[in-house]
Amino acid sequence: MKSKNIIITVILSAIGLFLFFSVYFFQQAVQKPAIPILGQVGDFQLVDSQGKAFDSKELKGKVWVLDFVFTTCGSICPVMTKNMASLHRSYRLLNDVAMVSISVNPEYDTPSVLAQFAKKYDADTNRWYFLTGPRKDIEDLAIKNFKVGSAEESIFHSSYFILVDRYSNIRGYYDGTETNAVQKLFKDVFRVLKEQ
Repeated sequence: MKSKNIIITVILSAIGLFLFFSVYFFQQAVQKPAIPILGQVGDFQLVDSQGKAFDSKELKGKVWVLDFVFTTCGSICPVMTKNMASLHRSYRLLNDVAMVSISVNPEYDTPSVLAQFAKKYDADTNRWYFLTGPRKDIEDLAIKNFKVGSAEESIFHSSYFILVDRYSNIRGYYDGTETNAVQKLFKDVFRVLKEQ
């Protein structure tokens, strides 16, 4: 009888320890530190793939991911756009998530060219905006506002996806060509969405 009580006590203790550590590790996983604010995006105006004026105020209240690409790029852009399309499909049904792709070759990437490009990637252009405009405006936007790219390149862009929250705060830079970085971005979009 005594040995039976000892066995029961050991088993209950083991269960108690298991539950304690399960709750502890679950809390550690859930209570990740907040994603830092890395900067503020100023307002901007460009032209969308329908040839309509686009004002960044349309993005207020949304969580959005931005990249700089161009349609004739043969290096990193196809990989980036494929990964952006994957993010777009994942969040397509959420009205408060948007994707934004800005062309860094505006002389070629007219609205009609961007419309064909959007169609190629099955983009819902009410949630994934393809934008163009004057080269100077795009250079200023990339370099001064988003802190990417270089004016020394004739067609400049970076491989970064940029995460922006509902209040136009930059929350992260992710290499749009790297699977692990894009997976982290997917999770961070969800985390930023849950913030009040």
